[in-house]
Amino acid sequence: MAEKKVYQAELMVLVVTIIWGLGFPITKIAVNNGFSPNTIMVGRFLTASIILSIVFRKHLRRITMNTIVFGIITGIFLFLGFYFQTVGNVYTTATKNGFITQLNIVFVPYLYYLFFKKKVDIYNIISVIVAVVGLFILAYTKGAGFTEFNKGDLFTLICAIMVAFNLVTNSYFQKKYDLSPIAFTIVTMYLAAFLSLIAMFTFDTIPAITIANVWPLLFLGVFNTALGFLVQSYALKISKPTRISLIVSLESLFSAIGAVLILNDVLTLNVVVGGLLIITGILITEAKPFKKYKKSPL
Repeated sequence: MAEKKVYQAELMVLVVTIIWGLGFPITKIAVNNGFSPNTIMVGRFLTASIILSIVFRKHLRRITMNTIVFGIITGIFLFLGFYFQTVGNVYTTATKNGFITQLNIVFVPYLYYLFFKKKVDIYNIISVIVAVVGLFILAYTKGAGFTEFNKGDLFTLICAIMVAFNLVTNSYFQKKYDLSPIAFTIVTMYLAAFLSLIAMFTFDTIPAITIANVWPLLFLGVFNTALGFLVQSYALKISKPTRISLIVSLESLFSAIGAVLILNDVLTLNVVVGGLLIITGILITEAKPFKKYKKSPL
């Protein structure tokens, strides 16, 4: 029965990973519908914050001053990560946006060294080399060669760095101050929604909102953010984090498939090769394929 629950949880994470992958072309649809990056983020984070507050209303009483202070710091990285991802999506393809965003996984071990003094191993070094080579091939522009990044690719690379900071500060503050994970996440999401609202009213012109053009924002808020968090939190309690990470690493692959099916994106040879190298880098740092693991006595 326990094994069955693990498989069910991992299947749910796989479904959510597919939804996360589809989030890249759906964000592109929102942009094409006339929504600016900040407006898209308001729809995403405000919707998710309200849903999570309702589902986890009992956890709101666990919000302390530390939760608020450190949630604000982490929330800034969350906002910046998704801001640069969304802006990047405006100037590059959804496929490249998805692959480059996944680089955050190979950056995380280096930030863990800064925050937790956890040593970087040979697999982390190999993975970042393979992934960066993949990035250069992916960002290849005919006529400009490997030396010139598309503006959207550069913004997405900044997004990957900000997401890595968000993940590590999230872990660091929760462990150091023993914070409630759910309460902490809700604070970070409300902070991201608040910053998005300020930016939206300051810089964006909001188009006429109809059911036909607003659905991508609701999809991103309900499924990509709120449902994604719920499923991932549940799965992490039942399955091993390494197994969940490996499933989630397929997100960029599903983003490419979604971009082809939904947006008719053309997968060029450099995008395919570069994307596969980035995925390979992620798998090396997550699975450590040549490492000998001790068998568990259980």
